[in-house]
Amino acid sequence: MASQIRVTRTGTRFAEIVLARPRVMREIGEGLRARIVNRTRAGFDAAGRPFRPLSPGYAAQKQKAIGHSRADLTVSGRMLNDLRVYPAEKRVTLAFSSAGGTGVGRTLIQRSRAVGAADKAFWHQVSGAGKRRVLRQFFDLNAADEAFIIGRLDRAVADEIR
Repeated sequence: MASQIRVTRTGTRFAEIVLARPRVMREIGEGLRARIVNRTRAGFDAAGRPFRPLSPGYAAQKQKAIGHSRADLTVSGRMLNDLRVYPAEKRVTLAFSSAGGTGVGRTLIQRSRAVGAADKAFWHQVSGAGKRRVLRQFFDLNAADEAFIIGRLDRAVADEIR
């Protein structure tokens, strides 16, 4: 007589496992937000390339206004500060919350604050900023970001099946 192997399923049925709860999606969104903000403030795009330097005139204005002339997409800080995480059950959205002020201020910081974060992000990411239409594509995901997402989802599934 041949030996037998018996496999018995225990625990939650696979179809009942929740693969991504809103809490997990929030953690993923907050992690992605931090990754985007940190690399942008360090002066790098999503692909890890340094941002193209600022034009000499704008660099001089920025130096005078805030004490440095790095290409880091910050003047008032509003654009990156307005990057928000909107979690849902099966997805997370990162978006910019401010619509911008009205009118044009006199100082560099006032002018920066008068423009909404979503508009600023669009200029840097899609249409190009300034007279030279320079792209600084910061608002994207790279392989390391994908690995972060996959790792967090893997842990969430492992937690659910325990």
